[in-house]
Amino acid sequence: MKKIMVYLGFIVVWTIVCPLPARAFYLQQSIEFSQPNHSPYPYVLSQPINILPQGFVTINVGDDTFYYCNGVFYQRIMRDQKYVIVPPPIGAVVFNIPQGYELMFMDGLTYYEYQGVYYKRTLAGYKVIYPPV
Repeated sequence: MKKIMVYLGFIVVWTIVCPLPARAFYLQQSIEFSQPNHSPYPYVLSQPINILPQGFVTINVGDDTFYYCNGVFYQRIMRDQKYVIVPPPIGAVVFNIPQGYELMFMDGLTYYEYQGVYYKRTLAGYKVIYPPV
């Protein structure tokens, strides 16, 4: 019980004394490097990589730049020029989705689902959408 109280005391003091940007950077660092996970989804941080997979394409969604390859989206970490797997950005349009997708029919529309990500076919390709309801 004494250990828990000391730990809680440390968190309270750290929260008050340490400025928010420093806390956010520390927490981001500890999440990125203490949770090794190589699975692209569901929505997990991955270990940073130095080089994107061969065949990637660049996709812009609003002001954000993403990189896409074989159903996986990446984004650059600016502070160290590496890349991490990120959740698919809603509105991103890709030319194709990998084999293994499933078709869904709802209200007369066709949707595509691949590894928990939903797409709708458009003239430009496959658009990442929120899960249909």
